Amino acid sequence: MGKLILVRHGHTPLNGDNQDERLRSWLDIPLDQQGLDEALKIAQSLASLPVSTIVSSDLRRAYQTAETIRALTGATLETTEALRPWNLGIFAGQLITEVVPFLDMLNHTPDLMAPNGESYRQFYDRYSRCLMELLNRAEETPGYTVAVTHVRNFLALKSVLTHGSLDRIPVQGGPCTGALRFIERAGDKWLIREDVVKLAPPTATLTSAMPEDDVIQAN
Repeated sequence: MGKLILVRHGHTPLNGDNQDERLRSWLDIPLDQQGLDEALKIAQSLASLPVSTIVSSDLRRAYQTAETIRALTGATLETTEALRPWNLGIFAGQLITEVVPFLDMLNHTPDLMAPNGESYRQFYDRYSRCLMELLNRAEETPGYTVAVTHVRNFLALKSVLTHGSLDRIPVQGGPCTGALRFIERAGDKWLIREDVVKLAPPTATLTSAMPEDDVIQAN
């Protein structure tokens, strides 16, 4: 039985610090140099694992991350719109601190469409179907399946696995760029192991933070 590894793409020019961070949404922006370095570190950390398949969001920042992993693992690579983040339409590119009230409103009214985008329910249903298909696929594969996606998808992960409430999913925060989640089913539970690939100083080696498994009930 294999495992699914969920990967957040590397850093981009819009992944600023705190007050400077802008909403990426469906903007097709590339990785910056930090993101390229993170993608390489992710690939190096996965190169020793039997990765058989990589499925990536088709947005450039995710695809660049996935292609770097493919180059070091030799796995097959396919892309899908289903792993894209929430399409927030006209809010894309705006400062996150300025649009949080609108994100909260859309999250708590999940059938309300974002202007020129999609509703939170549309995003959630699309991602849920894709994630469960990937988990089933991973269970039937002896090696590892890697899915490269976005922070919004990470934030929704536990809710999808437990069929939780949509309005309890946070609209900001989440793991840093380059984060990984190892997911597998153990009986009637899901095991989620967090792993964060960190950029080490030039003279140091790759470091990673690996807390204990997070165990949640599978419904």
